[in-house]
Amino acid sequence: MQKYFVAHEGIQSGPWTLDEVSLRLTQKNLDWNDYIYDEKNQDWILLLEFPALTALFNKSFKNPISNLKPVLTQQDPLRDRAWYILKQNNNYGPFSKIEMIQMLQSKTLFEFDFIWKQSLASWKRLSDVADFHPEEVRKVFETSAIDKDSEVFFRRRHARSEYGCSLVLHDRKKIYKGQSFEISAGGAGIMIDHVVFEIDQQLYLHFKPGGSVPAFNAICRIVSRSGNKYGIRFMHIAAAAKDSIAKYTNKAA
Repeated sequence: MQKYFVAHEGIQSGPWTLDEVSLRLTQKNLDWNDYIYDEKNQDWILLLEFPALTALFNKSFKNPISNLKPVLTQQDPLRDRAWYILKQNNNYGPFSKIEMIQMLQSKTLFEFDFIWKQSLASWKRLSDVADFHPEEVRKVFETSAIDKDSEVFFRRRHARSEYGCSLVLHDRKKIYKGQSFEISAGGAGIMIDHVVFEIDQQLYLHFKPGGSVPAFNAICRIVSRSGNKYGIRFMHIAAAAKDSIAKYTNKAA
């Protein structure tokens, strides 16, 4: 029987069977935002992202997702209500693809939010779901009968560029995993769960490759905080990395 290692509050435990992991989740000894080592992908992922635990996760909400009714296909598949959103440890939905794009446009839904529908094996960050990649949204815009002046669709001319990638950071005590959601040549917006950093605190970050920006390291300082989202300023970053980011943001604009 396969066993798994998990990490709770930065401390590794196990190996445990899937039933043992499930029991610890049910008993609240583990949190859904803790990590499990995925042998298939050879990486640590959130427990809520692990396909074998999706059914249990869907039952853990105040409004459980269980015994789902078949999704009825509308004449316009863009309006099929099939998508669920994870916000503040609860689920919302189902929403249609058009509604999801509207929420992205209005900044009530972000690329780093987790979403799910019946055809997905597990919950995924929106940025990892092909239905909401920029080219797919552009295709919807070009082929849909909806008014092309509609506010439904993305407008990407922002002062800062959206940028979702995985990252690892170190505060001289522990290593944490996080996600970026925007970037500029001078800093970034990042999201880190289960830890609180202070304004002006210095961090060491490794950004994994994303889009046309290669992996890079940076010494950063926290300049703003809102919940688990932080604004950071790059204190030291290689010139080549800074140039790549500038090219990316200029192209995105």
